[in-house]
Amino acid sequence: MTSDLAQGNHHRDDTRASIRERLAGQHVLLTGVTGFVGEALLHLMLTEVPDVRLSVLVRRKGSTSGADRIAKMLTKPIFASVSDAEVNVVEGDLSAPPELPDDLDAVVHSAGDVSFDPPVDEGFVTNVVGVRELLKRVEETGRDIHYLHVSTAYVSGRRRGHIPEGPVDHAVDVDAELAWGLAQRAAVEERSRSVEVISRLRKQAEREHGRAGLMTAAAAAEEARKKWVKDELVRLGTERARSLGWTDAYTFTKALGERVVEAHAAAGHRATIYRPAIIESAVSRPHPGWIEGFKMAEPLILAYGRGELPLFPAAADTPVDIVPVDHVVASIVACLAHPPEPGDPAYFHLASGDRNPVTFGMLYETVRAYFSKEPFAAGDRGAARLPEWTFPGGASVERMMVTGERVHKIADRLLGLAPRSDRT
Repeated sequence: MTSDLAQGNHHRDDTRASIRERLAGQHVLLTGVTGFVGEALLHLMLTEVPDVRLSVLVRRKGSTSGADRIAKMLTKPIFASVSDAEVNVVEGDLSAPPELPDDLDAVVHSAGDVSFDPPVDEGFVTNVVGVRELLKRVEETGRDIHYLHVSTAYVSGRRRGHIPEGPVDHAVDVDAELAWGLAQRAAVEERSRSVEVISRLRKQAEREHGRAGLMTAAAAAEEARKKWVKDELVRLGTERARSLGWTDAYTFTKALGERVVEAHAAAGHRATIYRPAIIESAVSRPHPGWIEGFKMAEPLILAYGRGELPLFPAAADTPVDIVPVDHVVASIVACLAHPPEPGDPAYFHLASGDRNPVTFGMLYETVRAYFSKEPFAAGDRGAARLPEWTFPGGASVERMMVTGERVHKIADRLLGLAPRSDRT
């Protein structure tokens, strides 16, 4: 690793130097700082690597500017110790990013669509187009910038066995799939206006809302059409991903995004691809248990604590590959401090399932023990009753859910026939 801090490019060739020393004086651009991982990364950089100059790429949200969004975020309690920190805000959207600062040394791209079932065009725009456009801006600077790309451990898709820290083995034509994915919204919108679709949705809306008037039914039919479009775009993305060996559109488009990064590296640039597993709350920083929003496990944990999750479709000895967010961002900074050679991309995985697994059984016992000590109140009935999981496997749970769905549809149909009122 050759570098010249005097010129602001990379790090000196000293393996004994600390991460803080290696990054001192560098100008780093972060994306995704308004998200869970990005916020934790910004906090770590401000508190532990104070000699780094930071810029953040943030889009405007409604009437709120990017600078105002960051100013508001920095008022959160976790940033109290760095309230006077200077963060340069570059306002723009990833699909069409603005020019980047002309003295950058590194870019960490953690922004992206984290939904496992996005509409297919949205998944491509965020995870492929956004990466491509950002890298174009990186290349325009003409500098030797280290680009660190936060991907996911699940780009391996349905492949089994040992997954090496290297390129995912596939021959998917990125440009062809991108063109297809971006074209789907127009195609689905046109299909949604076909006689077959709108006739079915109109009749259903009139059955359910006819008593409220034909205009109410018409409005309901149009909302149903929009929902049909979204559901169809999700279905198309999922089916295309599965046909090529991935489980969903998210992991499929993230894998294609990696190909864009690899092409950037092949052109003689420095690039690191970083693949974490399921990211959950912090072990210690900014404080134990810190998390922003509901992620993967929290909705299930809360539902169980409220007595609303009687079964789960998994085997007790199945690993749940969870990694704490503070471990994730600490290792991102470590990777940032050790850029690879130009043209030779580096790959890093952060996962727990192999050496230190948490299983569904362990998770269940831990959560049950917690809610036994700290129960949810169930109104006048006292503490919520905790279900006892027997881990019957996916097939048994699916049969139970199908039965429950049928009962729900019958009840919903009966409510649709009742007179409209707040009580109904």
